[in-house]
Amino acid sequence: MRFLNFTFIKLSLSFLPGIIAGFYLDMPLQVLFWIISLLMPVFILAYYRARKQIFPDAFFGILVFLVIFILGFLTASLHVPGNRSLHYIKAKVNLQETLLQARIAEKLKPTRYNQRYIIRAEAFRTEHQEARLTEGKLLLSTEKDATEFQVGDVLLFPYRPSDINSPLNPYQFDYKNYMEKQAVLKQLRINSAEILKINESLSPISFAENLRERIIKKLQAASFSEAEQSIIQALLLGQRRDISRKIYDQYAAAGAVHILAVSGLHVGIILLILNVLLKPLESIKHGRLLKTILLLLLIWGFALLAGLSPSVVRAVSMFSFVAVGMQLKRKTSVMNSLFISLFVLLLINPYFIFQVGFQLSYLAVFSIVAFQPFLYRLIRPKFKLIKYMWGLLTVSVAAQLGVLPLSLFYFHQFPALFFLSNLVILPALGIILGLGILVILLSLLNFLPDQLAEIYGQLISYMNQFIGWVAVQEDFLFNEISFSILQSITAYFIILALFYLLIQKTYRTFVFLFLGIISFQLSSIYEKQKHFSEEAVIFHKSRNNLIGLYQNRNLQLYHNPDSLAAAQRIISDYKTGKNITETETDTIKNVLRIRDKNLLIIDSSGIYDIPNLEPDLLLITQSPKINLERVLNLVNPSQVIADGSNYNSFVARWEETCRKQKVPFHHTGRKGAFRIFTEPKALYQLTLKL
Repeated sequence: MRFLNFTFIKLSLSFLPGIIAGFYLDMPLQVLFWIISLLMPVFILAYYRARKQIFPDAFFGILVFLVIFILGFLTASLHVPGNRSLHYIKAKVNLQETLLQARIAEKLKPTRYNQRYIIRAEAFRTEHQEARLTEGKLLLSTEKDATEFQVGDVLLFPYRPSDINSPLNPYQFDYKNYMEKQAVLKQLRINSAEILKINESLSPISFAENLRERIIKKLQAASFSEAEQSIIQALLLGQRRDISRKIYDQYAAAGAVHILAVSGLHVGIILLILNVLLKPLESIKHGRLLKTILLLLLIWGFALLAGLSPSVVRAVSMFSFVAVGMQLKRKTSVMNSLFISLFVLLLINPYFIFQVGFQLSYLAVFSIVAFQPFLYRLIRPKFKLIKYMWGLLTVSVAAQLGVLPLSLFYFHQFPALFFLSNLVILPALGIILGLGILVILLSLLNFLPDQLAEIYGQLISYMNQFIGWVAVQEDFLFNEISFSILQSITAYFIILALFYLLIQKTYRTFVFLFLGIISFQLSSIYEKQKHFSEEAVIFHKSRNNLIGLYQNRNLQLYHNPDSLAAAQRIISDYKTGKNITETETDTIKNVLRIRDKNLLIIDSSGIYDIPNLEPDLLLITQSPKINLERVLNLVNPSQVIADGSNYNSFVARWEETCRKQKVPFHHTGRKGAFRIFTEPKALYQLTLKL
């Protein structure tokens, strides 16, 4: 592919591995600065040497790669909290006396009981000392019915940091890891009565947030239904917190969930619409320059309208570079602009590399620019309508090829009707966005006609109905697909090699494709080998019991009557993580034999005196009223487990008893699911049911 020969593409492809290495490899900053100091003189000498050579050798190219790699490594290391002297994790403070001054950086979707915010620490304050500057991001949670703070507000409250909770069950979404990849290492749970609002910020971000809240209130006064209102807020304002779970799942099943987040798709469509509308400017003197300036101003105006959220700023930044490249009228300029924006954004904030939206946006745009023209040339329709539909289809296929491996890795599902959803939604999305912006502007001016609001609401309703119809075609939705990061990487090798082969049929491209296929097969074999391990799992689920016995990609579940429906998400995550093909269910037994271990289960009935039984493990469920000390003396287990169905007060008393008796105690509510790994043989046998 010829576009791989351009400078910023090569620089970006050197910069990315450096950033990844910088986050995962621990190297002192002093060492990195010494390496840079030694490399720079050599780089300068190599540069002047290369200029004098008629036929340059590989030495200068390798040196450029090393310099950019180290630059990426250094960029990531400088942003790692542990390397920042003022970061709050390095502060030594008296937690009883210290207050934290912090600024609201982002509002998150509230949970059932809490409002949540990302805050930036600014200073520690105590009664007897001057303020000490600090920095870093934290997760702040307050009760849901409390005063709702806005982005930019400066708050003062007690500093009581705690760790963000890790997942309690295998293969669950790791919120702690997700937050760490946004540089959020601690959380604060503060009662709203303890929070003092110092002042309101007048920053552009706070202005944009206040504007967005004002728009939402104006739209709520119009005649939109709750479902229509939530979709309008998501499409135009980047506000998804009011979307119901049902509607979100329907869009996901239809392969159209990407339109619910203001991202590169929305900004790209708006850029294309504006590019057409402003095309007459090209006929005047300096018209192309004026057009470029107006394009940038207008797409940044849309970013302001959408609240200047991180995802919107990222998308608009990317398309600002693309807009400049478009005006140069060359495909390679668009590709170079794409990689320039990638390089600049990661240089400013290397944590972007961990954001799913960032990854998918760049892969989709790259894939469309690189592969869509080739796909479009495969068929040359004569009729304009067919040509238009074929163009949309090739855009959808090219984008889907670019994001498919990562989508399978992150979301573990593939909506086979994605092309149908996109064929209908993408042409309408331009109208929906354009008309939506008009609706917002008129509502701000208190001049929104009821007829226009009704027409726009009906348009959104039709879109929701179509998405709902596609979503119920369950035969075309493939769920619980187990796909690892290693398989994703090797799948991208195959995709690149295949298109490289279609463009340039040479021996080297055949070898590249062959190596890609082999590497993908090896990664798949490796993942299957991992699943040959066998285990028993006592899952954590509040007020419920769930035990899983896994063997040879089969799962046997034991549960109480109500727990199976309540634990569907836990079961689905485990089945996906273990690539399970068959599942059987049964009610909880009082005794299970796990290879050579007996598991005694004491439930609310309190029965535990079973003749001739010597249990190795004791599981307590449903808060039985037992004297645990007497039970331990009678059955003498090697370990006691309490699951999520027990009262916390009972668990605390049992834990103290086990501590006195010197018996290991495991509470799934604090330590997570209890897992017993075994060698590949018959995993379990039922021995007794009472």
